Amino acid sequence: MNSLQLRLALGLFISLLCAVSLLWWQTKLSIRQLAEDNVAEHLEHDAEAILAAVYTDSSSAIALNVTGIEPVYTKLHSGQYYQVASGRQIIKSPSLGEDHLAVPAVAAGSRQRLYLRGPRQQPLLIMAFGYQKDGRPITVAIAEDLSPTSQLIADFQRRFSIIAAVLLMVLVLVQIAILRAGFRPLARLQTQLRALERGERSQIDTDVPLEVSALVGEVNRLLTVLEQRLQRKRNALADLAHALKTPLTVLKQLAGDDAFRQHPELGAMLTSQTTHMQRLMERVLKRARLAGFGSAAAKFDLHQEIPVLIEVLKKMYREKNLTIHFSAPPAGLLPIDREDMLELAGNLLDNACKWARSTVNIRLECDQAIRLSVEDDGPGVEESAIETLMQRGARLDESVGGHGLGLSIAKMIVEQYGGKLLLGRSKDLGGFRVEAVLTTH
Repeated sequence: MNSLQLRLALGLFISLLCAVSLLWWQTKLSIRQLAEDNVAEHLEHDAEAILAAVYTDSSSAIALNVTGIEPVYTKLHSGQYYQVASGRQIIKSPSLGEDHLAVPAVAAGSRQRLYLRGPRQQPLLIMAFGYQKDGRPITVAIAEDLSPTSQLIADFQRRFSIIAAVLLMVLVLVQIAILRAGFRPLARLQTQLRALERGERSQIDTDVPLEVSALVGEVNRLLTVLEQRLQRKRNALADLAHALKTPLTVLKQLAGDDAFRQHPELGAMLTSQTTHMQRLMERVLKRARLAGFGSAAAKFDLHQEIPVLIEVLKKMYREKNLTIHFSAPPAGLLPIDREDMLELAGNLLDNACKWARSTVNIRLECDQAIRLSVEDDGPGVEESAIETLMQRGARLDESVGGHGLGLSIAKMIVEQYGGKLLLGRSKDLGGFRVEAVLTTH
């Protein structure tokens, strides 16, 4: 679970659930306790009334004057019962019928609360009180059926449970709204980071919460430093190549000097090396010209970049009057660094234009991977020579300009993205075909 918002939401939901459950449980206990205390207080009043009706008859046995006792105690199984005991003498309420209450003797001045089953197995709350009257101990037990009270408590609990559930849902919705509002700046920051990844922006807005402001500032600073370093490297390479062109031209002209004519092998070696160095510098200048001034964070917009690249190469090989066909999916923004893709496509297209007679095809497909294929109608290569081509600096025909680094550099770029470079013969054009497969995840 990597989502901070989900973690907080789950934690708060569990907290709310525990709080509401604890409130429900405590309310249930409190309501039952209050109801039973109320019943017990009522039973105590009845016990005092019954004690007042107890007297000792002529035979020194206890008797009960029922004239002052509530009529509910005379109705059979009414749910209201009493039992008076003194020694072995027991007086029961008519409502008990043949049954009796299994109540122990209680010392004078004491009381007991008991929970027993009644004549019809209904739950009874029994209050047993110990008294002293006319010099003899008396235990008065008063019982009441708890079924009606329990039913009222159950009804209350159902209503309270519904209210608690609705309250929990409302609190969860309020909590979600609060979390979304609190995380909205972070969601906007996430959107900006994705836009930065796609190359649609070069900096992140600094209007962010205080907790992440330092991080955003550091990211913006690193982006600025990276952009400046990249631009300095581009400029330095271009400046170096320009600066060396004149000295190399002078060295190349020296090969025709009289001193070198006396040693033709030295002149040929000097000419060969200076020519090779000039080609290397031309490559650096061409790369700088193709790269332009793109952002370091920019992604590759193939419908914008490839046509420009094709036009540049057509101008570079204008004497061939090449036809370059380009096909690609409508979604033109690729999740790959602009410089890397320009370097890769530029190398492959440059190599194809160099060997093509009249036609070059470039096709780009995007599914689970990025597939860039370039093919030409040139002479192509034999399968036995493919492995040689992948070696850095290898060239099969010295008569064609170049320094043999294109395919090896393309292979290096492809391998950086966990992909592979496939070489072979074009089925459509009959010449050389190269396919670069890049994985972006």
